[in-house]
Amino acid sequence: MTGSTWVLWWRDAQGTASLGQLQERLLRGLRATLLGRWSMDTKLYHSPYNFIDHQHLKIPTTPHPTPGTASDQSMYLVVRGHGSSRRQYFVMASNRIVVETEPEMESILVRLKNLWTPRQTARIEGYSYEGDDWIIRTGNLMVGTSYKGLIIEINYLPCSNPEQTRELMRELLGMILPAGAQVDANGGVDYRRASLDPVCMTDRHTAYQYVHLFTQSSLL
Repeated sequence: MTGSTWVLWWRDAQGTASLGQLQERLLRGLRATLLGRWSMDTKLYHSPYNFIDHQHLKIPTTPHPTPGTASDQSMYLVVRGHGSSRRQYFVMASNRIVVETEPEMESILVRLKNLWTPRQTARIEGYSYEGDDWIIRTGNLMVGTSYKGLIIEINYLPCSNPEQTRELMRELLGMILPAGAQVDANGGVDYRRASLDPVCMTDRHTAYQYVHLFTQSSLL
């Protein structure tokens, strides 16, 4: 993926009805092309050990995690795509480390259950759409068996600087959301905390945004 991405949470969405409403506005209003189904999983793992201490990493510890971060004993596995396009990312150490991993890593974690115990899973299922210079993904969010609203991911392709594209994406969001929709804009994301370039986005930035949203909103 290239360009700049913004991940948002429509808190008071009404499941299939809201997903259909977005599809109607995207296909008819913005004349988008339906690319197909889309899904994403984020899994929370917990360890009895402090990850920083256990790995002897020279990273300042955070005794009281700030909003939008997790503890040093938590780790998130973000899984995007299927088949050859499948990508996995680990976000850990109070959101200060983001790494892309091989697909086999998930099965390795199963064998490390004494070190990392699965706690919760958030799954997003919906659709992906393409316009002239953007891709929008929408999906219902389930945490365990509980419905938690709807996720919107806007990917503006021509520019990878999030600060230069945010206003354009706000305008695009305004064209597809109904008036009065309660949306969490996932603000306060600090990419520098995870040593990510704040002006040139990559897929690691997108994975980081999802974990920031889920921890900031206490979804995971």
